[in-house]
Amino acid sequence: TFLVIMKDAYRYKNILDDRLDAMEKNYDMFSHQVNATMIHFNSTVEKVQTDVEHQVKEVNDSVSSQNSLMAYQFAGTFAILGSLISFWHMTSHIRKLNEPIVQRKIIAIMWMIPIYSVTSWLGLVFTQTYGFLSLIKDIYEAYVIYTFLSLLIAILGRGNRDSVIELLIKHSDHLKPPLKLPFTAKQSFSSPREKANAILDQCQLFCMQFVFLRPITSVVTVIADSFNENRWELSMPQFYMMLMTNVSIFFAFTGLVRFYYAMKDELMWCNPFNKFLCIKGIVFMTFWQSVVISFIAHAIFENAEDELNPDETATEWSKEAQSFLICLEMFAFAIAHCFVFPVEEWESGYREIQQRKIKAKFGDSLALRDFVKDVKTVMKSRKTSSSR
Repeated sequence: TFLVIMKDAYRYKNILDDRLDAMEKNYDMFSHQVNATMIHFNSTVEKVQTDVEHQVKEVNDSVSSQNSLMAYQFAGTFAILGSLISFWHMTSHIRKLNEPIVQRKIIAIMWMIPIYSVTSWLGLVFTQTYGFLSLIKDIYEAYVIYTFLSLLIAILGRGNRDSVIELLIKHSDHLKPPLKLPFTAKQSFSSPREKANAILDQCQLFCMQFVFLRPITSVVTVIADSFNENRWELSMPQFYMMLMTNVSIFFAFTGLVRFYYAMKDELMWCNPFNKFLCIKGIVFMTFWQSVVISFIAHAIFENAEDELNPDETATEWSKEAQSFLICLEMFAFAIAHCFVFPVEEWESGYREIQQRKIKAKFGDSLALRDFVKDVKTVMKSRKTSSSR
């Protein structure tokens, strides 16, 4: 009986082992199928995710490309219109060249519009050439500032420097002497002519130094940008070139302003201040506007988490924004030039008409100036009589 029981137990054990083996095989097969299904599912999800990211990138690139194309077309339209207006204005001066010495300088100033428009549009489309195109604008900007001073001198003297000095001598009583520069001896003048000549020389020198210094700072900046574009690090040469440019511009405009205030009465008939604002406005748009845009761009992109290289992105964006805005602004300046530099200014008799208009201002038509003069005379005579 014991042997029979042991034999049955052994047989049941074998049957149980066989069933366990079958269950293990089924489990392994099921586990393998589940793993294969999960691997296939994960690969499918990854593929779908990759396709979605690719599609999103294509859409973003397409939208960005369309936006860039619209910006190119918009800026290009204003650049072409501004250039055409400027060319038409220049040909108007050429057709009526009544004062060649003066009008040649006006035409040279008006060349700023097409030069700035074309170089800015090319810098917007081909950003890799922005530095070299800016070099052209910087050099011509410095030349125009001196040309404007030369224009004022030509208006007064018609090419005769001695005539300008004679006009300065008339104001020698209230003319301040030339600015004393560091490491230079104090000047003394034996005659009003010598003083007037020194003032005119200094005004021309202040403007002329910008013509020679601006190309140097621009070339150094372009070379430094080829290694690392950064305007705000004290260790970078671009920062010091920007400071030198600021100092140079300050002296250039100091020379212009000093000459203008010395001769503003003789120049009032041709509205020199409006002409000066047009020159100053373009210089502001090209230099200070670029500084402000660069500062804003770096402030915005500095904290952007999705940007791998925020400095490079900020610099690229500021270049595009600057070029785009200049294209639009040159169109406005081209229209302004038509009113500020009219052809009729240099026709025969225009100066006399404008001078009569200046004398016949509203205050003079009411004799207010005479009334003020009489009041001063009466008050002066009363003081004299009371002192006696």
